[in-house]
Amino acid sequence: MPLRALVLVMAAWLAGTAGEAVAEPPAAGGAPDPHHGEVLYLRHCVPCHGGHAWGDGPREIPALAGQRETYLIEQLTRFASGERPGSEMHGPAMRDTLRAADVNRPAAIHDLAAYLARASADPKPELGRGRSLAAGKSAYLSACASCHGEDGAGAEDRATPRIGGQHYRYVLSRLREFRSAHRGRVQAVPASAEEQQALADYIARLPAGGSGP
Repeated sequence: MPLRALVLVMAAWLAGTAGEAVAEPPAAGGAPDPHHGEVLYLRHCVPCHGGHAWGDGPREIPALAGQRETYLIEQLTRFASGERPGSEMHGPAMRDTLRAADVNRPAAIHDLAAYLARASADPKPELGRGRSLAAGKSAYLSACASCHGEDGAGAEDRATPRIGGQHYRYVLSRLREFRSAHRGRVQAVPASAEEQQALADYIARLPAGGSGP
């Protein structure tokens, strides 16, 4: 772990054990503080999402680094309120984390989102087998590109998430829960397991902000 990250971890631990010494976020309405967001991330999120916020594909834990800031704010708020339950495996941990006293407030969630949005994206996301990329591309351009963009970069002004370069198994899990994930905003989704696998694999290989595979 880099020295700066180690120092921040120690600072977060000391703040959490010192009662009145808990680091306070800026006043509501001020500019978000990515540094405070990093402290919160290291304090609460590393065990699942990792030191770089790159997630864990085999465990269906998404990469958060480089995600759209407005989308992060929206989804973190929904997790904290219970509006988004999450998966049976990871949902309870997310809710417990986001209901912590130092996180469950608008300024803190904005700080956390600001840090994650500015963090470097995972250069090696988990991929599928690469067997049906042409079919995956066709499905993506038909069903997903109009919102997420041809490169999967999403859109900040619409709180549309960056999905290019997201872990294959996490994307696949979201496709299986498609209607609840999109809250009825999109109707068409590949129906068969093979089609969903092809689409998830194509999305995982999209370098957000660049050209597709």
